[in-house]
Amino acid sequence: MIRQSCQSVFSHEPSLTEQLSAFLVATKSADLPPSVVDDAKYYTLDWLGSAIAGTVTEPGRMLLAYALAQAGQGATVLGLGEQRNADLAALTNGGLSHIVEMDDLDRASVVHPAAPIIPAALAVAERERASGLAFLTAVVLGYEVAIRIGEAVGKTHYRLWHNTATCGIFGATAAAGWLLGLSEQQMTWALGNAGTMSAGLWEFNADGAMSKHLHAGRAASSGVLAADLARQGFTGARHILEGERGFFTATSQDAEPERVVEGLKQGMETYRISGVSIKPHASCRHTHPAIDAALALRQQPGFALDQITQVEVETYQAALDLTDNPQPTTPYAAKFSLYYCVACALWRGSAGLSDFTSQAIVDKNVRHLMAKVSLVHSPELEARYPKEWPVRVTVTLADGRALTRTVDAPKGDPENPLSWDELEDKFHKMVAGTDYQRQAGALMERVRQLDEVKRVGILWG
Repeated sequence: MIRQSCQSVFSHEPSLTEQLSAFLVATKSADLPPSVVDDAKYYTLDWLGSAIAGTVTEPGRMLLAYALAQAGQGATVLGLGEQRNADLAALTNGGLSHIVEMDDLDRASVVHPAAPIIPAALAVAERERASGLAFLTAVVLGYEVAIRIGEAVGKTHYRLWHNTATCGIFGATAAAGWLLGLSEQQMTWALGNAGTMSAGLWEFNADGAMSKHLHAGRAASSGVLAADLARQGFTGARHILEGERGFFTATSQDAEPERVVEGLKQGMETYRISGVSIKPHASCRHTHPAIDAALALRQQPGFALDQITQVEVETYQAALDLTDNPQPTTPYAAKFSLYYCVACALWRGSAGLSDFTSQAIVDKNVRHLMAKVSLVHSPELEARYPKEWPVRVTVTLADGRALTRTVDAPKGDPENPLSWDELEDKFHKMVAGTDYQRQAGALMERVRQLDEVKRVGILWG
């Protein structure tokens, strides 16, 4: 892999993607602090657990059936134990990892970075016979690009567009392009074509449709495609982000383009990947603060399930937009229902994978409690979003007492992180009941040693 110097090759005023490209091409694995490399391993293990869990779901089986029917070699498809072309492996693995709603999330950008970025990086790294450290570096850089663009695109984008898909594709492209050793010009072309393929609308949520899984998979796959084409000289728009007919203009009313490159430089001490949250509950991250509040309320003195008369959830508008579903009819819809998630946490004391099955979501006790839940928009909490995702839950009991819990940083946030031991416990739960259950220990050990291996393909044994 040949790297150019950090001085840009562009003689004109560089566009945003040209500045990103100069940074990407100049950055080497040695520039990353050891703690950031460790973070990349941490998020890779979390992603792997989510992807494996997806292999035994209904939409996962559909994705695998599609991949099985195709030809190709180069990159491993989880659940098949076979190789397919890198873009197809990225599509399948990306889709698989976004099914059970336990993949990571960045608060400020509202991007689930692992699902589009790690599958793209892994597929290209395996095909190109790259080292584990190169793969991890690509992951760090992919997260950096996707999150920065997600931060810059503004709140209004998220009302209609799924940031994981629309911003994630840029991260997937950056990761794939870095592994291919693209020049600055080629990287700019790749990012330009990523922008024109950016897609993913929230309308799927009205039906609880499977499209959300496709969003992540297609972003990963298109990232590989954009990078591969750029290596061949296939051109892309250099002002795809800030241009008059570019990404920000087309999809946002409050974009802040300058945030894409703010503080961006080779040899940075901190990277966006280190601020990403891990999900301990199997639901939309917007429900997690309320779940944590409900779990805490269960432990308060005087709490009694059979005495609850009302449950009030105060939150911010984005949470209401996505999770104000009082009567979810499918397991996936339940993952996007604050009513169900809070009632489930209060009644069962959990919100894990087993709490979102067809049988679990029709539990009469939970449904009865759901009817007592109300959602309220809080201007106070709104002012803190998206830097924080705060919530306040108040449970009123039959004797008139009100128990209140406010959560500013739910479990899994950087301020309240999962330890490696807790992450490994989560991984064991994610792979339980899959073909990978017996390999759990070996897979965890391989991920922990990724920065030391000459070929990333060793991950598969």
